[in-house]
Amino acid sequence: MLKYLVLFFALAVAISSCSVENPVEQEVSKNNTDIQNYLKQRNLTYQSTADGMYYSITSAGATTAPSVADLVTLHYKLTLLDGTLVDSTSKVANQSKSIVFGVSQSLFTLPVSFMKAGDKGTFLLPSSLAFGANTFGNVPAYAVIKAEVEVVSIKNQADQITAMQTTYGFTTPEKTTSGLVFQKTVENPTGAAIVTGQLVKVNYTGRLGYGYIQTDASNKVVYDSKFGSGTLSFNAGAGQLIPGFEEAALKLKVGEKGKAILPHTLAYGAAGNSSIPGYSPLYFEIEVVSAQ
Repeated sequence: MLKYLVLFFALAVAISSCSVENPVEQEVSKNNTDIQNYLKQRNLTYQSTADGMYYSITSAGATTAPSVADLVTLHYKLTLLDGTLVDSTSKVANQSKSIVFGVSQSLFTLPVSFMKAGDKGTFLLPSSLAFGANTFGNVPAYAVIKAEVEVVSIKNQADQITAMQTTYGFTTPEKTTSGLVFQKTVENPTGAAIVTGQLVKVNYTGRLGYGYIQTDASNKVVYDSKFGSGTLSFNAGAGQLIPGFEEAALKLKVGEKGKAILPHTLAYGAAGNSSIPGYSPLYFEIEVVSAQ
């Protein structure tokens, strides 16, 4: 008799466990219900994707869609379904967001993949495509996010480098066979040329081709393109630096200054690093302090 009771209990537990969703499945189901109610209450008809995103896009008529490594610049406004503001860019302050498409995943990756230059769209993202189980500012865990997105521009690397020449004031640049864009800004005719093997000391500032929100030395939030600056030393010809930086520095004499744009192949390549996305062309200002 005891054996049958044990078997009956085990069968009941198995049936019960099959009929109860786990917490993540429950949240996914709730996200979909919340989105459906939002659309129904506003009499909206959106398209949907297999992974649960709902969207509506107003086309600008352009044909340029983003490809891997393109720089996509956009404006956005993120809210909860109840209208609570999560985050946004500022057109008034000329603060946009730029992403290197296809290099890393973010909340914007899927929405942008459906858009072309000039398009505007509204996207309802379930938590699995947004912040998931994490809390973020005033965003609770498993929250649906409404993203209003406008794609300002889509630029391939050649377009980015052309735009950077305008942004950073290149007038008569030299373009080397490696792809480096270089211009000397301060000459010193009597300065010593750098010789292979010398220890070279330089001051530098490095920038991206676009601004992004960060904090300055006083912890104030700023919108800037600078990713680094300071003083460094290297042995000329030893390959201790990214190739484009060393190529530009060796074009200068002691006491001279120059500026250069490096295609990603002369910078951090397709992988990038912790602060610079892959496929990013970079701008540098360089001053040679000494060479010994």
